[in-house]
Amino acid sequence: MAGAVDLKKIETRLFINGEFVESSNGKTFDLISPKTLEVVAKVHEASEQDADRAVAAAKAAQPAWAALSIEERSKPFKKLAALVREHNAELAELEALSMGVPVSTYFHAHAFASTFDYYSEAGYNNQGNSSLNTPGFVNLTFRQPFGVVAAIIPWNIPLLFFAAKCAPALITGNTVVLKSSEKAPLTSARVASFLNEAGFPPGVLNIITGFGNVSGSVLSHHMDVRALSFTGSTRTGRYIQEAAAKSNLKVVLLELGGKSPAIIFDDADLDKAAEATKHSVQNNSGQTCMANSRVYVQDTVADKFIELFKAKFASVSLGDPTASDTNHGPQADQVQHSNVLKYLEIIKKDGKVILGGQANEEKGYFINPTIVTGLPEDSQAMKEEIFGPVVNINVFKTEEEVLAKANNTEYGLYASVFTKNIDRAMRFAKGLEAGTVGVNCTSPLVAKDTPFGGYKGSGIGREGIFHSMDNFLETKSILRHFLPQDELNLETLRSIAKDLSTGNSPIQDAAKSISAKDSSEPADGSVSNESTSDTEEIGDLHHQLGCLMKDSLGEYRYLGAYSDIAFNAAVCSIAEAPSPEQEESKIILPPKDPYPPQKPSRVKLLREPVSPSNPYLPPRQYCDYYVSRYFEEVHCIYWLYPIEQFHARLDDTYMRGGGAATSSWLCSLYAIFALGAASGENSKSILYADFVSEEARMNPDLKTSDDYLALAKALIPAVHDEADIDSIRALAILSLALLTFRFRITSYLYMGTSMQIAFSLGLQHDQSPTTQSPMSRQQNRRIWWTLYILDQEIASRCGSPCVSDERSVRIQTPLPSEQVLNPGTNTPLGSLSVSTSLCRLKREIIQTIYPERSSDSRTISFQKVTNYVSSLQKWQASMPSHLKWGVPVAPTHRRSIGILHLNYWNAMMLLTQPFLLYSVIRGSSLNDIRKAWFDKLGEICVDAAKNAIIVLKSMENDRSLSSLMTFDCTCTLKVIMILSLALAKRESAELRAEYEFCIGLIDRMEQIGFCKSVNEELPSHLARLNVKKERRESDASMKVSPNAVSQMWSGFDP
Repeated sequence: MAGAVDLKKIETRLFINGEFVESSNGKTFDLISPKTLEVVAKVHEASEQDADRAVAAAKAAQPAWAALSIEERSKPFKKLAALVREHNAELAELEALSMGVPVSTYFHAHAFASTFDYYSEAGYNNQGNSSLNTPGFVNLTFRQPFGVVAAIIPWNIPLLFFAAKCAPALITGNTVVLKSSEKAPLTSARVASFLNEAGFPPGVLNIITGFGNVSGSVLSHHMDVRALSFTGSTRTGRYIQEAAAKSNLKVVLLELGGKSPAIIFDDADLDKAAEATKHSVQNNSGQTCMANSRVYVQDTVADKFIELFKAKFASVSLGDPTASDTNHGPQADQVQHSNVLKYLEIIKKDGKVILGGQANEEKGYFINPTIVTGLPEDSQAMKEEIFGPVVNINVFKTEEEVLAKANNTEYGLYASVFTKNIDRAMRFAKGLEAGTVGVNCTSPLVAKDTPFGGYKGSGIGREGIFHSMDNFLETKSILRHFLPQDELNLETLRSIAKDLSTGNSPIQDAAKSISAKDSSEPADGSVSNESTSDTEEIGDLHHQLGCLMKDSLGEYRYLGAYSDIAFNAAVCSIAEAPSPEQEESKIILPPKDPYPPQKPSRVKLLREPVSPSNPYLPPRQYCDYYVSRYFEEVHCIYWLYPIEQFHARLDDTYMRGGGAATSSWLCSLYAIFALGAASGENSKSILYADFVSEEARMNPDLKTSDDYLALAKALIPAVHDEADIDSIRALAILSLALLTFRFRITSYLYMGTSMQIAFSLGLQHDQSPTTQSPMSRQQNRRIWWTLYILDQEIASRCGSPCVSDERSVRIQTPLPSEQVLNPGTNTPLGSLSVSTSLCRLKREIIQTIYPERSSDSRTISFQKVTNYVSSLQKWQASMPSHLKWGVPVAPTHRRSIGILHLNYWNAMMLLTQPFLLYSVIRGSSLNDIRKAWFDKLGEICVDAAKNAIIVLKSMENDRSLSSLMTFDCTCTLKVIMILSLALAKRESAELRAEYEFCIGLIDRMEQIGFCKSVNEELPSHLARLNVKKERRESDASMKVSPNAVSQMWSGFDP
């Protein structure tokens, strides 16, 4: 038998997406033979990235696999079964080499083949049901696959569990990532080499190996894994259950450990009972979860049974597992060997050893078959799973006594009773707390057509040929109102039958009626594609929207057509009557007021320079308050630091007095302090009181926001010189702070520098040093995509180009794995991914609707616009359920999710607002077809504004609006502008109420920075429109003249 395997050709790589690959980090581990103690192979260890890649491959392959017919899915099953049978001898030797299973007892390959053969013909057993119990309805249930399933298999019988988990999952339309044990990876890898030949499409079944705390942890936490089946220890099962609860509540099936009892009554066939129980504990060297390691024998036959058992147990053939005459192999590895020896020492102290009790002298991890008697029920060796050829035999007198002892365990996988008394047998079958009970038989005997699983700590769920498919299927209920306009009763059913007999179909007639109604009344937000055409009017509008405007320093700055500032200024001009001298070609009049009307104070550097050895730090409680506000209100949107790492560095900075801090780190802190210090004690009173005690307020922070900005800006040359990841963070956070405090141009410049440093470090190409840890790489990926979004948003304030324009910059960086790097308590999982996809869509809209490049056409296709409307709606529909609007969310996630939805409605307004603006200014000049298009797109714009108000109202109610970022205020201003245009077209009490709410909302927001500037200028602008505004502490009351429209806000951004 030995020699069938060429050790030099053993496959040890990972099988991902239909091909063998080495581990991404190049790591391997030594697989040691438990017999020779020599290295059998160097096996590639799956990293976090490898596990992610395997899940991604499975996710990509699943829709096409599920779409196949049952026959097409089953074809590879029989081919794989045949290939495994053909290579039985090779697989047996691989198992003997890796974990010591004797080839003479090897049955795993044939069990594998039998399982795949069965499931190749079981696909049609997956059926739902129907119900007519609801009048007028035909109700159905669908059984549908989860999607991606993970299977984590043990090392003791790997191929049996491989098939038991993968075959039912695959035939039901799932795709699978299987993680084999690091103790026995060879047979799984060999089977992987058959998959392509068998005909499984790439990605359908992926096989990786490695350690549980790495790849196993990734699979357990992974948001794209929807079900996980695990067989192994109870301790690991608890970790997996916890990981599932902390991630996406994936369905978990657990088959765990055991401490199985066997009860021998005096009327049993003692010889057969001794043979069965001996085989149970000796099988696979005692390394089975259902081994009957506790035997209870009735006192009247105890001596006779023990002698029979001892004679049978002592006669095993222990030795080389590759030899055909060996039936007892070594323990799987040194860990298992040492663990059994540890329990043998306990047994010697607590009980009486009558056979074995020590390691065998044979080279390798061998343990002699061991029998102990008289172990107390509370002995550690009686309570815990030993997983070796060790059995305890205790004596009992009565049924009640032995039943209580047998059930006195946290395990409940298997139990058995040997008796000829049928009544007693049934009493014990009912009374034993175990998932399987054998009567006059014991483990490893099981029935294929009954479920297998454990009570108590032995697992959750059941497996078996009639039950395993259910583990990998979701159930969906379908309520079908067959004829919505009719009630189904005897009379209507007779009428339907008569119609059908004459060739008429009432169902089709109803469907046609509904279809006709649907086509005549398009849904809200949809746009008909009839009479599609192109328009040049919007190009002419944008040519004038992009213009030079004077800033607070008297400098003329170019503002792009898609800038909110340019749009606001255009809205302000609509009430101005054009003079006779005005050129006919002018669509928008120049702003009436100088831009902007108020010049902000210029931040000056402090007289004292920043001391690198003794930098200024605020009192610690004030610092904690500033930092808490930053993480709750800003970091939840723009992730730049792992929270734990940030606080550890902050503690170190205060402990050392800041002397060892880098310039970039200090710059980040000062920018954060600038934001936090803006309101002092005047806002967020609850949070302020939580962090700053009455005693600490006696020694307040003497620095202001302007002071902290000056300190941060003084560090910029040194930040540039450092040019590292911390420099990127510092410049990005300072850009946000400067934007908040109305330094838009400086913010744009610093953001550009941050992006350029990122380019220099290769973040756009996912480049990293070989010494960089996987966690650091995930951090860099998250930082890159945060910068990508920030770059777009800060550039949008100016209507200026982004630095990270994918038309000229090739971006290869994947999104970070949130299973490896959790974004923290303030940021919901998946938010970065959906924000990035929305940002990319927004960039496409800007490039198409607001073209800047000379090669871009000024003609805009209505079809393109409607396609973008559809794309935005699809983006919203495909959003993960936990991020959707109206779903209950954790309080710490409310701001992040609110801003995400405001961004969505803002993008819809950005797409459609030029059509609304033009229809107000020049609507009368449009022909009927174009006017219909402009009006419909204008309606979509107004509808988006109304939906944004719903989000704003909810955020105000949740106290999740913030003035530490400009977005909340600018979005509110955008809505005011849209409603101003809508009111210019037609008066509406509903729109006017929403208009007044938005004006009042700005007054109720925290009055700092940009928001304060807007609110201070608001009364004078409202006075020009005959709007009377009275400020209150908790409300704002105003009256708006019906003829007043948007002659304001041209200068609301310095």
